[in-house]
Amino acid sequence: MVLVFAKCMSEMLSKVKEYIRWRAYLRIGGNQADQIVFVQDGLSGTNYRSESEFDEYILSGSDWLQLHHLARQAGIKVIYDLNSLLRFVNGSWNSENAQQMLSFSQQHKLEVDWELGNEPNSYPKKFDTVVNASQLGRDFVGLRELLNGYSWYENSLLIGPSTTRLRTKDIEDYFLHFLESGGFESVGAITFHHYYFSGMNATSREFLDLSTFDYLEYCIDTVKSVLSLLPSADKPLWLGETSTAWHGGAPNMSDRFLGSFLWIDKLGLSAKMGIDVVVRQSIFKGDYALLNQSYYPNPDWWVSVLYKELVGTKVITTETEGKAEIRLYAHCARPNSIWASGSSVVVFGVNLQDEVGFVQIKELRSASQVYSYELSSNETLFSQFVQLNGETLQLRQNSNLPAFRPTVIERTETMTISPYAIVFWVFTDTDLEACAPE
Repeated sequence: MVLVFAKCMSEMLSKVKEYIRWRAYLRIGGNQADQIVFVQDGLSGTNYRSESEFDEYILSGSDWLQLHHLARQAGIKVIYDLNSLLRFVNGSWNSENAQQMLSFSQQHKLEVDWELGNEPNSYPKKFDTVVNASQLGRDFVGLRELLNGYSWYENSLLIGPSTTRLRTKDIEDYFLHFLESGGFESVGAITFHHYYFSGMNATSREFLDLSTFDYLEYCIDTVKSVLSLLPSADKPLWLGETSTAWHGGAPNMSDRFLGSFLWIDKLGLSAKMGIDVVVRQSIFKGDYALLNQSYYPNPDWWVSVLYKELVGTKVITTETEGKAEIRLYAHCARPNSIWASGSSVVVFGVNLQDEVGFVQIKELRSASQVYSYELSSNETLFSQFVQLNGETLQLRQNSNLPAFRPTVIERTETMTISPYAIVFWVFTDTDLEACAPE
C-alpha cells in the first residue's frame, strides 16, 4: 500500500463555519422526535397531540433543563428536532407547541440549534401519513421566521431536511423539491441520513466487505449530484444521523469491534468528501449505541474519543495505491503536549486483512520518530473491549478517561499495521506549513 501526499502539498480545509465552535453536538432526534410534545411543568400538552395511532411522549420543562445542564457540563451543544407531525387540517405545520418550547428555552437562556422532523420522506411507512416536500419547505421558512422573532434564537442554526439516504429517484425528488420550495434558503446546513444495511439480517461479512465501505462515497456523490441542480448550493453538508445498520443496529456486531472499521472509515471518508459534521446514532439504546446497557463504553465510543483527541479539521490531499483492504486518510493533527512544536500530520485508517499490512508514505518529510496509536480487539472481532497498543482500554475511577499513550516508533520507508486493526500515526515536524501551530 502506498500513500502519496500531493506534490504541491495542497490542503483542503473543511468548510466548518464560525457557528460550529463547540466540541460536539448532542442531537435529540430519531423517529421519536415526531412523537414528542413539550409541556412546561404544570401545563397540559393534550391540545397539541396529533391524530396518530402511535405512542406520543412528553418532554417536561424540568427534564429539558436537566438535559441542558448535562450538555453544558460536557461542553456540548444541543440540537433539538421539533415534532413535524403536529399539523393543521390544511396540512401546514402547527407551531404552537414549538412556540411554547422556544419561549421557555429563551427564558432560561438555553443554547439550542434546531431541526423540524426526522426522515419526512418515510412518514407514509412509519406513521401512515404524508407531508409533501414542498409543504415541508414552506414549514421550514415559517420556522426560520419564528426563530428570528426570538432574540435568543435569531442566530441559531436550523438544519434539514434530514431525509434517509437518497437511494431512489423518489427520495432524490423529495430532497430537491424541499430545497426548491424554500428549504434551501431557510437552513444553515443541509442534512441527510446514512446507514449501510439493515440490522435485522446483517452478516459479519458485510461489515468487512469493501463494497460496503464504498457505498458511503456513492451516497454522498448522489446528494452532491442533486445539489448541483440548484443555482447555488454553497452550504455546509451534514450527515445528520448515521451508524452501521438501520433498525437499531445489528445485534452482537454493531456494538463490537467489528463495527468500528466502518465507523472510523466513515469519519475519514466524510471529511475527505467535504462533509462538515457527522452525527452518530446513538448514545444509548440500540445495538449501535456508544454506551452499553451498563453505561459502559462500546468500541465505537473509544474510537470516537481517540479520533477527537488526535484528528484536526484540516484535511490533507492524498492519493493511494495498492491493496484496497488498507484504507487511509490524512489530516493535520490536533495540538497535543506530546508534539507541541512543528507541523504535525495524523494518518489514520484500517487494515481489513487477516495479515499484516505494509504502507509506504511518500512525499511527506517529517521527524524520525512517529507516535503510533493502534487499536485492536482483545479477543475476537466480536469483542466489546478494545486494546490500545496491546493494553485494554478501561475507564478509571469516577469514569475518568485513561491516558492514551502512544508507542514511539522509527519513521521508516515502510510502516506496518496489524491484521484487522485501526491505526493513528502522528508525524511531527513535517514540511506542511498548513499544519504549523497557529
